[in-house]
Amino acid sequence: MELLIESIKISAYYTIKISIIVLITMFIVNYIMNTGIMKKVSDFLSPILRKSKLNPLSISSILACFFSPTVGYSILAEGLKENKINEKEIIGTSLANSFPSVLSHTFTFFIPVVVPILGWTGVLYVLIRLGVALVKTIIGFLYLSIVSKNSSFELPEINKLDRKENVKKSFKSIISFAKRLIPTMFIMMTLVIYLSKVGFFDYVEKFVEPITNLLNLNPNVGILALTEIMNVQAAIVMAGGFLNEHILNSKEILIGLIIGNVLTFSTRYVKHSLPFHVSLFGAKLGTKIVMINAAITLILDIFIIIGLLLI
Repeated sequence: MELLIESIKISAYYTIKISIIVLITMFIVNYIMNTGIMKKVSDFLSPILRKSKLNPLSISSILACFFSPTVGYSILAEGLKENKINEKEIIGTSLANSFPSVLSHTFTFFIPVVVPILGWTGVLYVLIRLGVALVKTIIGFLYLSIVSKNSSFELPEINKLDRKENVKKSFKSIISFAKRLIPTMFIMMTLVIYLSKVGFFDYVEKFVEPITNLLNLNPNVGILALTEIMNVQAAIVMAGGFLNEHILNSKEILIGLIIGNVLTFSTRYVKHSLPFHVSLFGAKLGTKIVMINAAITLILDIFIIIGLLLI
């Protein structure tokens, strides 16, 4: 009982400290995003993309994904209905949209949540995810340069909120997120600290060791990867707990999170990406887009895991 009380105290202190940092960061980032910073990014890149001789709808979609991937893909869906863009161009654009979409996610999740919890390890993880997205975007541009048709150029409209509406929307966003994050963080941190103190992870090691020994990894890497299958936020919080308790080092955390990403890629794409893309592009094309993106992400993640294992 004493160990549990001590674990709860440590977890409460950690949760309060990190939650304050996360929520303040999230408010600031949301506010900045709503002021139209991504519009400035789009305006900066538009002259460069105009010279690329790509289909203007592809360019509009890529630029829109910097502030809203949903808007970016909606542009493609409308273009397909009006026969202004073909299926090959849509597949290429979906790959090219990877970096803008992940960059948008970086400001709304990675920077305000992952980095405060994991510190420099979180920064490295974010850079890895951005790197994977950048490679996919380059592949998309190369493919588009082969299949794309050029025509007149039109930019999507990007509206920014006024200051009062911005503050209100940003505040509502962090309140909604806090309701999910704080309980998850407190429970996971308490669990990690308590189980560490009672020697649970030493016991679990015996079951995971046969697999992790083949890769010369700490068995707790497997626990982290399995946690990510259930909940990504819980895995990030658990990773923070492992770092604080010196159960895993930075390299092992990165490997665990990326292995978890590989293990969850099929269910994640089926639950989230597939319904969205099918609703926009129909069953055949929507499934094709999801499968191509998933396969390339999987291959790149496997290469990264191999690279980290060899370091």
